[in-house]
Amino acid sequence: MKRTVQIKLSFEDREYLDQTVKQFKEACQVTVNEGWNSNGLKTYNRNKLHHMVYERLRERTDLQANLVVRAIARGAEAIKGCVERLKNGLKVSKPNFTSDSIAYDKRTLTVKLDENKCTISTINGRIDGDFVLSKDENDYYKKYLNGEWSITHSTIEKHEYERNSPYYLHLGLEKEVEDIDITDPTVMGVDLGINNLAVTSTGKFYSGSELNYKRKMYEEIRGKLQEKGTRSAYLTIQQMGERENRSTCDTLHRISKDIVKEAKNKDVDVIAFENLKYVRKRMPKEKQFHTWAFEKLYHYVKYKAREIEISVKQVDPENTSRICNRCGHTEKGNRTNGRFKCRECGYELQSDYNASKNIGLRFLRREQKSSVRTGYGQLALKSGVLKPSGKFTPR
Repeated sequence: MKRTVQIKLSFEDREYLDQTVKQFKEACQVTVNEGWNSNGLKTYNRNKLHHMVYERLRERTDLQANLVVRAIARGAEAIKGCVERLKNGLKVSKPNFTSDSIAYDKRTLTVKLDENKCTISTINGRIDGDFVLSKDENDYYKKYLNGEWSITHSTIEKHEYERNSPYYLHLGLEKEVEDIDITDPTVMGVDLGINNLAVTSTGKFYSGSELNYKRKMYEEIRGKLQEKGTRSAYLTIQQMGERENRSTCDTLHRISKDIVKEAKNKDVDVIAFENLKYVRKRMPKEKQFHTWAFEKLYHYVKYKAREIEISVKQVDPENTSRICNRCGHTEKGNRTNGRFKCRECGYELQSDYNASKNIGLRFLRREQKSSVRTGYGQLALKSGVLKPSGKFTPR
């Protein structure tokens, strides 16, 4: 299980940290410039890039060896992300590192949760960063003091949009957990979409209008700034991207929290999603933003659910929007815009709600074939549970 927690930091003297972040960004950019070469090749293999730039960065910067390694890794990931976007037919440009962010690992970051502080490596030795926590936040972090969690790769970022531009620690944590062994599970299906970002088989609808509105707004502003073509406009576009990302992630966090709460209230053992690999294939290229949002939402739900011992699984979504969950008839014409009406039995309901039921039932039927132990599971609905056989039991 992995978690990332955000902690505001306070430093007596930020000068060395500011300079370290500046040199770290420079090291990332040098790595990208080397991998993104004039011959059109885009090298993102970490070992190759390490041999290409490590000695140069050690001479050019005051960063210690481990921070140079982390900078090369970040540059490699940036190039890899662009290559993946190119494979999907999207336009990309060479990454430009502008945000004040630096990556740390266990050797360059020491966290003392019991003392509410951390020590970090800079270009001039290690400095202390005190946690700025309210009483409620302090109580929240105590659950990570039990020795079960270990610290992994973390980042420290400057939030330019806040007064005095404070630094925040984004602390990476992980712990070993046993697989959840469930016999005869109660399953909640979740359908993902553009107009309705998520719909559960228990009748919860999460509108995508907020994300769609903000996305359109940011795109219009970016278009106007790109027409200006000035350096100031370019920097503003970079800052806007960071703000949009934070806003989107906050929305997805709130929705994922509510989905997990709904599952808990309905005594659900498994939350079933569509397999995102198939979702990416069917989404038009101009909707790539939504595939990113779906993946974020899925991972947020997964780690939140895991904490309360609810499993999260994926199923093949083929025809889940066309199958009648009552009689099983499958036809493209069953679905018209936002309504589903079976041309065989006449069953009618909201189309995304129908799909969410089919996703949950598909998981149950798949488990029936693979294990007798899970052959008596049930699908959680708004007012009861449904057996794969069609028997409904009200609650």
